[in-house]
Order: sequence, then C-alpha cells, then structure tokens
Amino acid sequence: MLNFENANVQLLTKLGAYIIASILAHWPANWMIRRIILRWKPIKEETTDRMGAFIGTLERILTILLVGVEAFTAIGFVITMKSIARYDKLHSEKEFAEYFLAGTLLSLLTALILGLIVLRLFGTL
Repeated sequence: MLNFENANVQLLTKLGAYIIASILAHWPANWMIRRIILRWKPIKEETTDRMGAFIGTLERILTILLVGVEAFTAIGFVITMKSIARYDKLHSEKEFAEYFLAGTLLSLLTALILGLIVLRLFGTL
C-alpha cells in the first residue's frame, strides 16, 4: 500500500528547500557579489546595478533548479545566453569584460553551491 501522506510531505520538504535556496540566491547573494567585485567596477560603467542584480538572481535561481533536476549541461546555456546579450560590450571594453566575468563566475559559484547543498540533502526535484 502506498503512503501518499509521506510522499506529499517529502515533496513539500524538497520544494521548500529549493525555494529557500532560491531566496538566498536573491538578496544575500546579490549583496555578497556586489561587495566582492565593487573594487573592480569600471569607473565609466553606467548604473545598471538593479537590472544586473535582477538578471543575476534569475540566473542563480535557474541554475539552482537545473542542479535540482540534474541538468548540469544546461547551465552552460544560461551562461552562454548571458554572454551573447553582452557580446559587443565584452568585445570592445576589456575592463567591463573582466568585471562581467568576475560577477558571472561568482554568481554561478554561489548558485552551484546552493543547488548542490540542497541536492545532496534533499535529492532531486
């Protein structure tokens, strides 16, 4: 006989863990990444921090979910999509390219750590 109550509790626990990881991928991660890379921010860089933070949050949440379904190769597409959107600027401005790469790698590292912790503790989605 199947125990649906236990299965529902396990599913809710998993979903809750992935939601908490996604919340951590938002504000605390944005704050940490901004503090770490602030010293390398190009002086002439226009103020796009809010949109950059939003894109970074979406990138980290998507990465956490992809780790949760064990679709590790799809994470490369997320990074590629982000790089294609900024290709012209990355190609023409070395300082911006380094700043962008540092932020992207820190963001990816944060999401991978959060996703792998939840995956290890609670299993796949």
